[in-house]
Amino acid sequence: MIIRKIRPEELKRTCELFAVAFEFSTDIQKSPMEYHEQVSARPQSRDDAFWKERWAAFEDDDRTMMSHFFAQPFPVQFDGNTFTMTGIGGVSTLPQYRRRGGIRGCFEAALPAMYADGHTFSYLYPFSTAYYRKFGYEMGCEKVNYHVYLKSLPYYNVRGNCSLSEPGNLMEEEIRSIYRVWQNRYNMMVAAEDYEFAWIGKANPVKDQLFTYVYRSDDGTPRGYMTLQQAMEPDGRNISCSRFLAVDAEGVKGLLNLLISLGSDHSYASFDLPADMDLSLILPEWAGHARKSSYFAGMVRAVNVQRILENARYQGNGRVSLAITDPHIPENTGAYTVTYAGGRAESVSRLPLSGQTSDAEMDINAFSRLILGACDVSSLPYMDHVKVCGNLPGLADVFYRKPNYITEHF
Repeated sequence: MIIRKIRPEELKRTCELFAVAFEFSTDIQKSPMEYHEQVSARPQSRDDAFWKERWAAFEDDDRTMMSHFFAQPFPVQFDGNTFTMTGIGGVSTLPQYRRRGGIRGCFEAALPAMYADGHTFSYLYPFSTAYYRKFGYEMGCEKVNYHVYLKSLPYYNVRGNCSLSEPGNLMEEEIRSIYRVWQNRYNMMVAAEDYEFAWIGKANPVKDQLFTYVYRSDDGTPRGYMTLQQAMEPDGRNISCSRFLAVDAEGVKGLLNLLISLGSDHSYASFDLPADMDLSLILPEWAGHARKSSYFAGMVRAVNVQRILENARYQGNGRVSLAITDPHIPENTGAYTVTYAGGRAESVSRLPLSGQTSDAEMDINAFSRLILGACDVSSLPYMDHVKVCGNLPGLADVFYRKPNYITEHF
């Protein structure tokens, strides 16, 4: 088996392989090189722009593609700084080559390459969490889904109004400004570029029945937006929101007022929010009229432990030592000592594991989830691959819950 990044003439084949593996139709009429030239000359997405970042497994003839995934670089926010995250997607293997180790081989090649290329994190949306844990990924951002009976909502006393994004009034800058607030607030939010906002220019609600509304306060400041469409579900004709972003409580209430106006034609609305935006405080009726449920939106992996520890936010002042093992990126394995003050690292040193004593020992999976802020030291007794040796207050300064969220899919 041969593992490598694809060549230009193989880009078309990766699309065909993905279509066969997941049983959907595609029909690229152009020749392999014509298709590559079209994509590279006029990229329509981040996937197109970074077509070179595709890994594939081939038979020994170096021509017969067996497995494939893409590894797109995304700029993401982490603890107040922007770093490169590798988004893994399109993971696929032709049925006749499954269980041959093609995807494993791609990860074993791609992970060290991510480190060498200066990437700091990786993220993916799993078909199986157990499978991707083999490569150092662990549960990442958590979302809260709300399912709300529209007729139970009160009309909120806010003075702004909502406008529909449509040709001639796309409100792209308003949408971008709202997104930037979340981008700066939550770990793993993509520092969005034009690729991530391409959907705005395509808005045509009359044609595609996909409606994006922007809420502005009475002084004209954009404070929230949502994209919704009709959903026929067992409990009625409902509304499904694929985007629901608000900068504050007023933005949330303004968007909910718009949903109230749809209550005569729809029963429920569903949408996702970060855990720190708790609607139980503003929804008056829960008995049979509203429900909330949380779920994990993807898995995170630390790619460069040293850089993460140097740039993470800490609570207070102190010193902590961590023993971390990473079987796929050897540079991450080591005994780290972090001295921090005023919420930031003053120094981070790394020594070989042998002969060192540490406050905690953990694998790269546990470190990835903890440093993201998806859980805190109260979770340590439940983590099988973590051993706490001492200095629990210091560990609590490093591993605590942080706002994290991700809206991009790949």
